[in-house]
Amino acid sequence: MAFVNFSLLFGASLLAIPIVLHLVMRQQPKQLIFPAVRFLKQRKETNRRQLQLRHWLLLLLRCLAIVLFAAALARPSVHSLQLGNWMMAGVLGLLLLIAGLLTALSLIQRRGHLVSGGLLLATLLLAGTTAWIVRSTLADDRQVAIGNQQAPVAAVLVFDTSPRMQYSWQGRTRLEEAQDLAAWLIRQLPPDSEVAVVDSRTGGAVFAVDLSAALRSIERLETAGMPLPLTGVLDQAIELAAASRKARREVYVFSDLTDAAWTAESSAALQRRLAEASDVLLYVLDVGRDDPQNTFLGELQLSDEILPQSSDLTIQGDIECVGDGGTRTVELYLEQTDPQLPLIQDGKTILPEPQLRDKQLIQLEAGSGQTFRFQLRGLGLGTHQGWVKVANQDALAWDNTRHFTVEVQEASPVLVLAPPGVNTRFFTEAVAPYEFRQTGRAPYACSVFEQAQLQNLVLDDYSAVCLLDPLPLTPPDWDKLGGYMRRGGGLGIFLGHNADPAAFNAAAARPVLGGRLLRQWRSAGDVFLAPRDLNHPVTAAFREIATAVPWQQFPVHRHWVMDDFADQTRLVIPYSNNQPAVIETSLDRGRGLTMTTPISDPLQLQGRQPWNELPTGSDAWPYLVLVNEMLRYLVDTAGIQLNYLVGETAMLPNHPDRHPDRYQLFTPFGQPLEAVSAEGRIVVRYTEYPGAYRLKGNRGGPVVRGFCVNFPKSASRLERIGRERLNELLGPDRYHFARSRDEIVLGIGEARMGFEFYPWLVCLVALVLAMEQLLSNRFYRRTE
Repeated sequence: MAFVNFSLLFGASLLAIPIVLHLVMRQQPKQLIFPAVRFLKQRKETNRRQLQLRHWLLLLLRCLAIVLFAAALARPSVHSLQLGNWMMAGVLGLLLLIAGLLTALSLIQRRGHLVSGGLLLATLLLAGTTAWIVRSTLADDRQVAIGNQQAPVAAVLVFDTSPRMQYSWQGRTRLEEAQDLAAWLIRQLPPDSEVAVVDSRTGGAVFAVDLSAALRSIERLETAGMPLPLTGVLDQAIELAAASRKARREVYVFSDLTDAAWTAESSAALQRRLAEASDVLLYVLDVGRDDPQNTFLGELQLSDEILPQSSDLTIQGDIECVGDGGTRTVELYLEQTDPQLPLIQDGKTILPEPQLRDKQLIQLEAGSGQTFRFQLRGLGLGTHQGWVKVANQDALAWDNTRHFTVEVQEASPVLVLAPPGVNTRFFTEAVAPYEFRQTGRAPYACSVFEQAQLQNLVLDDYSAVCLLDPLPLTPPDWDKLGGYMRRGGGLGIFLGHNADPAAFNAAAARPVLGGRLLRQWRSAGDVFLAPRDLNHPVTAAFREIATAVPWQQFPVHRHWVMDDFADQTRLVIPYSNNQPAVIETSLDRGRGLTMTTPISDPLQLQGRQPWNELPTGSDAWPYLVLVNEMLRYLVDTAGIQLNYLVGETAMLPNHPDRHPDRYQLFTPFGQPLEAVSAEGRIVVRYTEYPGAYRLKGNRGGPVVRGFCVNFPKSASRLERIGRERLNELLGPDRYHFARSRDEIVLGIGEARMGFEFYPWLVCLVALVLAMEQLLSNRFYRRTE
């Protein structure tokens, strides 16, 4: 409890005046002689007791009036968190006063032991309860500084700078509204206050040099592409405020209160921090809208990011609306290919011209969504960047556009080696079908040679080399294959009945195979492929349909058993008997895949059973997917990603024989940066802003590459957090909530000054004086 005018409490000493007057001006009884003295003596004792009770009661009221008047002038106040306890103590004190008066009256009038004892017991219980509540309230460890509104403040201002704060209403974004409100708040702070500005970006904060510096920091605030959860930012802000030496410490949170900003990941740490820093006042200032209206695009789904020449690109996505529906126009733009762009001219970045390629009219119901689909044909070789856009403008503009990047490549050359008599069509038709080859849409150009010609071929001319059911190789053959892998090549080996453990376990073969060939495993048709790790690039295509792939319908009757794997070897796919089916090994820059069962056995073999039914089973689409994903991984296109979410690290392969080592990186937000190739990759970690990122280099001519970055779909969610949920995160009595300046003034005044008892005490003074006047008139009225 605090007092605005503590010295005026000494005015309570004036209660001695009525006591002195009471003692000095006591009415002396008059001596009268009556004949019937006996009856008067009986009445004398009763009158004396009543007169004493009246005197003491009037004295109590007069003393109480003086004490209450002095307390009212002192203006006591308590923190709002302790108001309930003090109100309870006041009610119990009033009941204690009444019970004490009744107890005194019963003792004076000798109402009986039962009545007097009961009232006395009630009085003692009320006295003990009141004393306990007052003592526990005074001992409360929340030592909040109240009573002086002009005391310097250590204020930490926390801003929600998520992309949703760009929501515009009446020409102002939510961030601009928060900045304006914060600037007004800083001007209301007492002199000598210190201010720190914290936003949703990474990194800590310190108190500004002065209030002007804090205002400049607020003016420079921008939305962040990777905002931190407000629960974690608020935890840091409270820690910063608690470390200040100012007597009064306050934290203000400016947010639109969208649910996505208040995650439960760090809520436990925040609640512990709030409990530890109980003297830090917390204000939550809502600058959001209760009924937001927004139309946004979901994440785009591309048919592929790496396309073979003459292939079609399919773009599919969702458009959704929050609030009112209506007709929306979705447009598809594609930048025109220009190898000279982008470039800097007169200090400005010149970008390729966009071209409207297609558009659709979509009718949306209120709060619903629809799917759109575009198809692009005739894309030339190289990198293509574009975007899908909602032409209709709304309150949140950035989520009306989704960027995409694809790269069209020539068919990757693949060398297929097999001994005479081994069927290679199961492989070549799976990765480069005849129809695709005729129309120029095949992603691979397969060259088939006999295994014996290995030494006469230049392996570096091929993106990948595949050996189908190979015969034993000579050490020079293994050395040549190993050298190809070390230079960055991809090698696939599909073991079959031609393999021989003695030859395949030679010293030159072990690093290439990745393990030791042990023996053959025969089954009765109850063994099949059983992928488990669906995070590997080879198996990632099965991730969303893992439970729908009928591997049991394609039994493996025979396979090789391998063990004693090298350190750089990992299991990709096992069989259902836990033996390895596909393993991966790495040699310097290259990679290799070894499959322990062939993919070249027809359904009917002369004199022997086929090793498996993977390529020959009914509706063998799992085989087609598996072989294509294996080859994509070997030619290093499976690992190429051109479309990212904000905050993800972009990595593009950079082959020294056909790509430059250095690039200019043109970002959506500023001057170009330098990107340098390292270990065969271009790595870009600064992907905080959405848009197209362009890489421009030179290797005998301009080389233009790129990728794009988008916000996740969750960033467009405008659902607001409820007060119940906010109470769970912060505590129902731990923060002050406000939506306007008047509410802020009221909340700050209550928090800094506490809850004042002045009006209540004035009312009590008036009530006590009225009671004193009423009783004195009643006790001393003249009778005619």
